[in-house]
Amino acid sequence: MPQRVSFSYWSDPLCIWALVSQKKLDLILGELGEHVHVQHRIVPVFGSVSWRFTKGAWAKDGVEGRVAATRRIAEQGGRTDVTGECWRKAMPASSWAPSTAIKAVFAMDEGERLGSAYQCALRERFFVGEANIALRSVQLEVAEALGIPREGIEARLDDGSALAAVCEDDAEKERLRIQGSPTYVFDNGRAMLYGNFDYRILHSTVEELVRGAGPGGSAC
Repeated sequence: MPQRVSFSYWSDPLCIWALVSQKKLDLILGELGEHVHVQHRIVPVFGSVSWRFTKGAWAKDGVEGRVAATRRIAEQGGRTDVTGECWRKAMPASSWAPSTAIKAVFAMDEGERLGSAYQCALRERFFVGEANIALRSVQLEVAEALGIPREGIEARLDDGSALAAVCEDDAEKERLRIQGSPTYVFDNGRAMLYGNFDYRILHSTVEELVRGAGPGGSAC
């Protein structure tokens, strides 16, 4: 039997592309999950949301443009439950705030399992529930709905360790020259898949890595 292949999955909690492409990762885990280990990392793209709207990439089209673009991307990805109104009704100041809560959960016992579920739930709460996930009250509410103890999250938010973990991911993002969210990184950066790509590309990449990790396999 092949060994488990590890790769990292980088995303921002406010990224609509990460929401619609989650099904690709779920399909991979459903088919090859026993042979792979996914390390979830944060690529904090939206450090200052207001800057994006005033001076950054979203300045030209403004909030209306972002609402429309979010709805269009979601519909193309089969997510008709996303209206894009989250940017008008519940705009977070920064993705770093929900990112710290996510890293806090990953640092807890069973962190990989709980962290992945929590990250997805928090992103759903923003895009579908149209709630400001930068607010601690919302972060803790989502956690409690998943049965995650709020005390573990609050402790790591209060002592700064969760923020430190986001900073570490940000530094690693720069080292690997990751362009944005979502990004798959294989073999410590030797190969990457970034953005909206066909599922068959991801599947064949992971499948070949799993095959190469088995007896007689080759990664050449």
